[in-house]
Amino acid sequence: MKIAYFIGTLKKESGDGVARVLLTFAREAEKRGIKSVIVTGWAEDPSASPAPVIKVPSMVFPLYREYRLPLPGMGGFEKELNEFKPDIIHIHSPDAIAFAALKYAKKHGIPIFATHHTDFPRYLAYYHVPFLKPLVWFILRRLYAQMKFVTTPSFVTTDDLKKHGIENVGTVPWGVDFNRFNPSFRSDIWRKKISGGKDKQIILCVCRLTWEKDLQILAATYRLLKKTRDDFEMIVAGDGPARRELESLMPGAIFLGYIGGRELSETYASSDIFLFPSTTETFGNATIEALASGLVPVVADAGGSRSLVQDGQNGFLTKQKDAEDSRLKTAMLLDNQETLKRMRNAGLDFAKNFSWKKVFEKLLRVYKDG
Repeated sequence: MKIAYFIGTLKKESGDGVARVLLTFAREAEKRGIKSVIVTGWAEDPSASPAPVIKVPSMVFPLYREYRLPLPGMGGFEKELNEFKPDIIHIHSPDAIAFAALKYAKKHGIPIFATHHTDFPRYLAYYHVPFLKPLVWFILRRLYAQMKFVTTPSFVTTDDLKKHGIENVGTVPWGVDFNRFNPSFRSDIWRKKISGGKDKQIILCVCRLTWEKDLQILAATYRLLKKTRDDFEMIVAGDGPARRELESLMPGAIFLGYIGGRELSETYASSDIFLFPSTTETFGNATIEALASGLVPVVADAGGSRSLVQDGQNGFLTKQKDAEDSRLKTAMLLDNQETLKRMRNAGLDFAKNFSWKKVFEKLLRVYKDG
């Protein structure tokens, strides 16, 4: 089997969940002797890909300049893809490159699938263009209706697509790399360095620093906690266009920027609470990584987060965009080590269900049955 993956922008794994998932798919394919290729409008670090990368012409995306939009048409990849001779085409971003992939699939009679990674309709409000939501849903329906099958990473997202008239859709939850994310990376040296040698608990947020992650709520929760206590350190790992303003909204918090490799593994495992108020997640890569690393998540009761956190068991779900509720749930964990320990153990058990091997095997069944 040969698989051609299509994605608009292939950013670094540490900064983009979609890229992380796609590159993991390519690695899992390689383990099974399945060849793959990635077609993209821009690759930040092609050497990080286990599969060859075909780059097509692209332009900067006006609403988010860190991403690029591939230009329409097959001209940038048709010759190389003809030489590769894919058996399956799998698109990972519903932009111009997806429609070019669809055209190529129809021309050559190749089965085409899609994964819906990103909650684009909800993103629009954060970029002050909510009036475009009906148009975006129209484009998604038109594109996905022509797929053999569409996967989403959570039942919540699958239900959302079905409510908007997309029927050929099912759930394939993503996984976590247990070699990279587990409690063995916990470091007392790291904790002492972060807290200045003091015995403080550590609250962590890992994400792209963009406003659609509800970072205003993150900042407000932090400030509410700081009003009444100083027994914790707040760590933010990630980068993006909102970083500078977010730093001003969170005085005293420690911003690490993009981190990866062992540093990211150590940061997760050495922290205690994962605070993530985003209401736009289709899955929540960072949340499952946090659970596998031994953190207790406090996340919004929305989207993919709702599929990963069992409220009161392996973490807390909070009211959407409610900083006071986030503060309350976080404070409950800071004040009760027994609850923190119980939820931590429950989270570690829960995360064991999310191996990438199982995910890819399920995806292969989708290719076969779709």
